[in-house]
Order: sequence, then structure tokens, then C-alpha cells
Amino acid sequence: MSNLESLRRGMVGEGPRAGWRETIGARIAEVEPGRVAVELEVHAGHRHEGGVVQGGIITQIADAAMGMSLMTRQDEGMSNTTIELKINFLRPVVDGRLRAVGRVVDMRRTLLFSEADVIDQDGRLVARASCTCLAIPRPGGERA
Repeated sequence: MSNLESLRRGMVGEGPRAGWRETIGARIAEVEPGRVAVELEVHAGHRHEGGVVQGGIITQIADAAMGMSLMTRQDEGMSNTTIELKINFLRPVVDGRLRAVGRVVDMRRTLLFSEADVIDQDGRLVARASCTCLAIPRPGGERA
């Protein structure tokens, strides 16, 4: 099964488990070649003591959307792991839905580049991220 098909199956709960999504309540909302959207309904468990969503939660959905967008373009049996990530936060979030949209920037033999925008339910930009990932064989999978 291709990475693209595997991620699409994950949208409807038929793909491989991803414990991090279960832990924070995120879901894969959209999967297209080179583009993946991850959504999260924010709740009190995502907020820090200052009353806004903790930056690590926003970073987590951005990182996932970027990594999965790259996977859609990788060969079957291949995956990736983040080796560098930068994120800028533009506005605080207290509640509502967040949507991280990851997109492929460039893919080399071993290094892969992606970006993501995180937007709130009103369509406002909350954060912008970029990452470099290392192409790796998928654990437990065979390389095509």
C-alpha cells in the first residue's frame, strides 16, 4: 500500500495507529499528494497556566502535517523523521478548531523540506512552520 493510501485510510480510522493523535485528540482531515491537513479541537487540556494553547501542541500538529505531506510523495516503505524545525507563533489560541496544513517544498535523495500554516477556525494565521526531514525506511516495512 502506498504512503498516500495509508494516510487516507488513517483519515477514517483504518490506517496504522498513531498514539500521539489519540493523546491530544488530533485527526487527519485531508490528504492529497504533497499536502496534508491535521485538525485539532482545542480544549482546556491543551492550555498552559496562562490560559492559552501551549506552543508544543501547535508545533505537534504542524510537525505532523509537514511530515505526512512529505510521506505522500515518498516511495512505499519509506518514511521520514524531523531533524530541524522552526515555528513562528503569530497569535494566541484559547479555544476552537486549529488546522495545520503541511505542504512539500522540495525533496532530495535524503533530505526533505516542508512548510505548514496553522490557522484558527476564523481562517486567521496562528503559526507558520518549516522543517527539514531525513528520509528513512519505514520501521517494520520494506522499501519498494
